[in-house]
Amino acid sequence: MRTFILLLIFTPLLAQAEDICRDKDAKAAGDEKALSYFRQKGEIFHPARVQKVHHPSRFKEVASYVRYGDKHYTIFTLVNTDCVAHFRKRTRQGD
Repeated sequence: MRTFILLLIFTPLLAQAEDICRDKDAKAAGDEKALSYFRQKGEIFHPARVQKVHHPSRFKEVASYVRYGDKHYTIFTLVNTDCVAHFRKRTRQGD
């Protein structure tokens, strides 16, 4: 009986964990979306970072760092639970 109750408690948490895009996949989706704005000349110069996870949607805000020529940009994307990135904003780093 005790095992059954614990199973009922933790089953929704396990199901929810499978619906979330992993950080590694979210970073890759963010980098891919960021590079799509710079044709073929853009390159990633620093690993992407997951800045925060929005609650309760579980969307992740990812910062990607792109070099285009001699300019450096940070591209922020919002990655949903299906690992699809949506553009949020672009900032130019002081260079």
